[in-house]
Amino acid sequence: MATAEGPVERPMRTGARVGVEADQDGRVESSGDATARRGSLPTGTVTFLFTDIEGSTRLLDALGDDYGQLLSDHRRILRDAISAGGGTEVGIEGDSFFAVFPTARGAALAAVTAQRGLARNVWPRGVSVRVRMGLHTGTATAVPDGYIGMDVHRAARIAAAGHGGQVLLSAATAELVEDALPEGVTLTYLGTHALRDVPQPERLCQLSIDGLETEFPAIRAVGVGTGNLPAPLTTFVGREEELAALTARVVSRPLVTLVGSGGTGKSRLAIEVGRTVDAEFSDGVWFVPLADVSD
Repeated sequence: MATAEGPVERPMRTGARVGVEADQDGRVESSGDATARRGSLPTGTVTFLFTDIEGSTRLLDALGDDYGQLLSDHRRILRDAISAGGGTEVGIEGDSFFAVFPTARGAALAAVTAQRGLARNVWPRGVSVRVRMGLHTGTATAVPDGYIGMDVHRAARIAAAGHGGQVLLSAATAELVEDALPEGVTLTYLGTHALRDVPQPERLCQLSIDGLETEFPAIRAVGVGTGNLPAPLTTFVGREEELAALTARVVSRPLVTLVGSGGTGKSRLAIEVGRTVDAEFSDGVWFVPLADVSD
């Protein structure tokens, strides 16, 4: 298998594919000294924020070493916004943030402040940086390295359902902020959607911010604009290097071909690559079987 040119960012494994994913228990690993931060994590009913840069691998491929400056600016803007909303940074890896807030209003303020700051910033080589964000209010168990709970998982999936520049809210969060929105911000109701690996459908809302983009493609919910990749029957094990190399190539090239003898796992690897890059493409990833095609 050929290797990809340049470094490849790997998503933080925390729950939904958004660059941030939670494991099956909804557990999120933190970055930093977890022991020192444990006492500062809010408990009870809190609001979770997940963020992720849309098309980050393509930006990395286009910018090369200048991507470091982009990440530095992005982190500064997000951290300033989280602080402005009274939040705590729980985890960060690459271009993905996870933060928690004692109030839904503070979380909404942070998301709006971040989007406005991202829009104002002058990015390397004039590229556009679009960050998807998701908010959900609920409860979770604070542990030394973050939180455990289904509400963490749900928040990550809500973020994964959005598009760059979009801020999505669960119904629980929307109800808490609708009468206390930041100036120049309104709520747009988007209907009820099934989220990947979440048992119950979620009624989603959008924070529409004056002066910024407010029209986005359809929500990336299960069965809506997310392609038709077959559900895997087995867990994908190993082949991390091949998966990383192919992921980098697929997002930066118009055609990538896997060649090998029958039964070596080409289709399974291709489907896993599709699942990995799904969040990079607004129209989803589609599987087209060619086994029955003949000359």
